[in-house]
Formats: sequence, C-alpha cells, structure tokens
Amino acid sequence: MNKRESLDHQTFNRLSKIYIIALGAIGLFTIGGQFFIQRYLNSQIDDSKIINISGRQRMLSQKLSKEILLLSYVKNQKSKAQYLAALENTIKLWKSSHRNLKNYNDSIQKGRNDSTEIKRMFLVLQPYFETIYKNSLQVLRLTKKDSINPELLRPHLTSVIATEPLFLDQMDAIVFRYEKEAKEKISSLKKIEYFVFSLIILILISEFFLLFRPIALSIKKTISNLLISQQNANDMAAHAEMLRKAQNENVQELISLTKAIDQTLLYARVDERGTVRSLGERFGKLLNINQGYTQKNLAELMDLNEVQKNRLLQLIAQNKGGVFNEEFEFEFISGKKVWLDVSILTVFRESNTSERLVLCSDISTRKEAQQEVERLTAIKYQQKEELQKSNASLIVEAQEEERKRIAKEIHDSIGQMLTALKFNIESINTDNIEKTKQKIDGLKQLSKDLIQGIRMATFNLTPPELKDYGICIALQKMVQELSKLTGKNVLFENKTNSELRLNSLVETNLYRVTQEAVNNAIKYAKSGYIFVSVQISESVLSIVIDDNGKGFDISKIPSKPKNNAEGGMGLFFMKERMNYINGRIFISSVPQKGTRVTLNYTINES
Repeated sequence: MNKRESLDHQTFNRLSKIYIIALGAIGLFTIGGQFFIQRYLNSQIDDSKIINISGRQRMLSQKLSKEILLLSYVKNQKSKAQYLAALENTIKLWKSSHRNLKNYNDSIQKGRNDSTEIKRMFLVLQPYFETIYKNSLQVLRLTKKDSINPELLRPHLTSVIATEPLFLDQMDAIVFRYEKEAKEKISSLKKIEYFVFSLIILILISEFFLLFRPIALSIKKTISNLLISQQNANDMAAHAEMLRKAQNENVQELISLTKAIDQTLLYARVDERGTVRSLGERFGKLLNINQGYTQKNLAELMDLNEVQKNRLLQLIAQNKGGVFNEEFEFEFISGKKVWLDVSILTVFRESNTSERLVLCSDISTRKEAQQEVERLTAIKYQQKEELQKSNASLIVEAQEEERKRIAKEIHDSIGQMLTALKFNIESINTDNIEKTKQKIDGLKQLSKDLIQGIRMATFNLTPPELKDYGICIALQKMVQELSKLTGKNVLFENKTNSELRLNSLVETNLYRVTQEAVNNAIKYAKSGYIFVSVQISESVLSIVIDDNGKGFDISKIPSKPKNNAEGGMGLFFMKERMNYINGRIFISSVPQKGTRVTLNYTINES
C-alpha cells in the first residue's frame, strides 16, 4: 500500500512539473503577444480619433463657406441674427479643431517618416487656413453692423470662396496620409500577431510530441490495466445494484398501488361468509366506519334490506373464481341514497385458502341521468302523441270543411243552375215561337254555365293529368284552367323535363300544396299576376309561386291554428303535406310587396 502511494505521489509530482513548464511557456508567449497587440491597438485608437477630427474639419470649412454666402444675402433681421450666431459658432469650432490637429501632429515622436510628411503638409495648409479664418472674421464683423455695404463684403467673400477648394484639397491629402499610416500600423499588427500565433503553435506541437504524447501512452497503458480490473468489479456491483433497484421498485409500486386503492376505490376483503377482513379507507368513510369493522358482516355494515343482504351474501358464497356484478341501492344514515355497482372476485392465497375481493363503483350519477333520460323520453313521447292527436283533429276538421265547401259549391252554383234549367224547360210554350226561341237561347247559355261549374268542381278534385302525365303537365293544366275560369293573369314556366315522374303520393301532395298557394293568391292577394315556375337544381325539385299582391305579415299567422276561424289553416296544411313527404316549404311575404312560396323536394327520396 505504501509503495502504491509513493508511486502515485512521484507520478503526480513529475506530471505537475511537466505541465507547469508547458503551460508557463505558452502563457509567457501569450502575455508578450498581448502586450505588443495592445500597444498597437492604443495607437490605432488615436489614429481613428484624428481621422475623425480631420474629416470633420473638411465639413466645417464647407459649412463655413455656405453660412458666409447665406449671410451675405439675408435681409430679415431675425434670420440675420440666427445666421450670425451659427457663423460665429462654426468659426470657433473650426479654429478649435485645427488647433487640436496641430497639437496632435506636434506630439508625434520625431524621427518617424510620417510625422515629417504630415508636418510639411500642415505648413502648406496653414496659409489657406489663416486666409479663410481672417476673412471669415471680417465678414462676421461687418455683418454685425446694421447696414451692410456689399462692396466691403465682396473681397472677403471672394477670398473665402477662392481659398476653400485649396484648403479642402490639402485636407484630403492629410486625411489620406492619416489613413495610409493607420493601414500600415494594422499591417504591422497583423505580422506581429501571425508571428506570435505561429510561435505558440510551434511550442504546442513540440510539447505534444516531446511531453504529452509519451506521458499519454504511459498513462493509457496503466489505465487500461486498471480498467480491466475495474470492469470486473463494476459488473458484479451493477448486477447487485440491479437486483436491489428491482426489489425497491417492486416494493414502491406495491406501496403506491395499495395506497391508491385504499384512498380511491371502494373495496373490502371478506371471507366466503361475508365477514370483513379489511376495509378501504374511502369505503370506510362512505359507511361512516373508522375502526372495529373486522369480524363483522359486510352486508350488515352496508345496512342493506333483507332482499339485498341475502343477494349479496349469496354472490359472495357462490363465487368460485369468476367475477360477478350487480347493482345495489345504498342509503346513508343521513338519508341520502347512492347506487353502487358491486363486483366480486375470488383471490387465492399460497396456503390454499381464498378470500373475496368486493369492488364497488358509485354509479349514482349514471342512474340519475338514466332516470332523467327515461322521464324526458316519456314526456317527449306524450307530447308527440298529443301533437299527432291534434294534427289528426285538424286534418279531420279540414276534410269536413272541404266537404262542406264542395257541397255548398254544388248547391249554390250547380244546384241553382239545374233548378233554373228545369223551370226554364217547363215554361217553354211551343205555341209562342218567338218566346220559345229566346228561352232556348237562355237554356243554351245556362247549360254552358252549368258545364263550366261542373268542370270547376271536378277540377278542384283529383285532375286526370296528374295520374297520366305527372306533376309538370298537371300544374301547367291547372294554371291554364284557373286563368280561364278566374280571369286572372296566371303564368307557368317549366325548366325541367316534362316527362319527369315521381311517386304518386309525392306528386299528389306537391300538386295540392301548389294548388293551395295559387288559390290563396287568387282569393286574398288581389295580385296583378301569379307566376308558377318548376325547375331542378342538384337533384332538388323546386316549385316557386310568386305574386305581386298585397302580401301579409308572417309573424301574425299562428304556427298551429286552433280552428278555421283564426286563419292560417291553409298554410298549416301546406306545411304538414310537405313534412309528410320529407319536403321543405319556404314562405316569404312583405305587406304590399307580394308573396313567394318555394317548395323543395329531393328527387332521390321519391
């Protein structure tokens, strides 16, 4: 053990010295390189600042010339004062910038090539500066007076304008010189940086081959031997740890499952006679039992009636391995009732004994919902039955009214005309030829009226065209007859195939609803025209009845009239007929603007 510790200590010391030497060399060259780089960077900051000042000096000279020209032409005293203030500030700033440039140039160490060249350039620039500066001051002094003599200002303006391009050219040369010097410094900085970088890379490569690689090979061999021994130990430890974790996980899962079942499920463990061995926490709270429940019968703890108690004990006793379910109504001490879905299954133990596991689910909400659904279903069925009775009553009443109308029409028109025909025939006197001829002419007209009345009565019944040719031809015939009989302008347009045939029940109901809509327009609308159109669009047959009559307020028509006196009976039966054939009816009406009735029927349903 001491030898191993001594070997580790010697190896650590040797490696420490090697790393100190290697890192020290890298650090020394890195610090040296940073020193030179930072030195050049500081000088570069000064160069950028002086270039900025030089560029601004060019701008100020241009601004100075512009303000002098503006001041020479201004006549407003307020604007003159503003230009004077601006010119004075510009002259001060221009002079200050020029002085800073000269001071910076004088501070450059002597012996450098750039300093000599720039000083020479500043000597050339100085006369231009003094000329512009002196003339600018003269312009400023003269314009401060109340009256300005243009002749006095002209020489100074001419001098400034003539000298400014020379000043700008010389300043451009100075700026370019500064920029050239800055680029030369950057180039020198790059060379230094490349040299330091190459030297550091060379040191790293030398250290790698001379120090780190031999040491790494030695350490690799030692570690390889250690890893082989460690792997064997790790395999044994991993296997043992795996077994321990599996055991802990199983224990934790069992504890969690037991706790979850105890707190969330309604369960109890009983023997084959129903005696309680253990009771879930939630089940105990539901039964209002905290302790002392062992050795008691579950049926007695649940306080079931005799029938339910015997049924529960019977299920517990006969359970031989299957799962049995049954619903029980349980009542709390407070009087609240709860429905429980009870499942019983047998659990076998290693000692060849068995016990029963009683699982309960609270299904009170489901039971209440089921009872509510049954109640609502019964109410809906009762309402539907009452509606059918009411509709049947209205249909019978409408049929009776139709019979009365037909009887009244036959009695009032056809019956009277037959009576008149009889009396006219009996009153014919063959001796009086002239009167007999007149009576015969009257009998002819009366016969025509009688025939027309019979046609009208029979036409309102089932038309033969509907059975023979279909809905389109029947509607066309109906419109033609009504137009002749009533004298109304009733029009028809067919945009479908005239040979279209539907179920006879469908055709009859469509015909009757259309007939009712047209008759309503004739009787009540007082319209100038009635237009009936038939068309098919996307397998939907549409019949539209339009009129330009007086219309009506749909909201005032009852959806279900109590008797014929209230009105709306015709509209009610139109809707009932369309519902009967699974069709749809749309009624649109505006007072004094007419009415539109649209009947839609899907042909595929026929």
